[in-house]
Amino acid sequence: MREINSTETKNWKNTSVWMRGLFMILFGFIGGFARFMVTLIAVFQFFSLLITGKPNAGLKLFGQSLNNYIYQINDFLTVNSNKYPFPLSGWPDDKSAYKYSSRGL
Repeated sequence: MREINSTETKNWKNTSVWMRGLFMILFGFIGGFARFMVTLIAVFQFFSLLITGKPNAGLKLFGQSLNNYIYQINDFLTVNSNKYPFPLSGWPDDKSAYKYSSRGL
């Protein structure tokens, strides 16, 4: 019979890993709702462009911070960050969190 690795047993019984898993599920649903909100903002901005010829400035700023929030959620879900997204931390600012970097393609 195979011996059970003590680190595997330790991780399996670690409550912080289970708590992170529960928060990952929760933030997965919140992220889906936030993506739906981006779609609604896009539709409203389209109609704003049709009617006034310019986008709604307030929604533009909110859309940017919502995109940053989605980025934070995705960072947390892919375990690239241990920082819990809003409401367990502050709401992201309106500056772009994602920075595109060319990798010499």
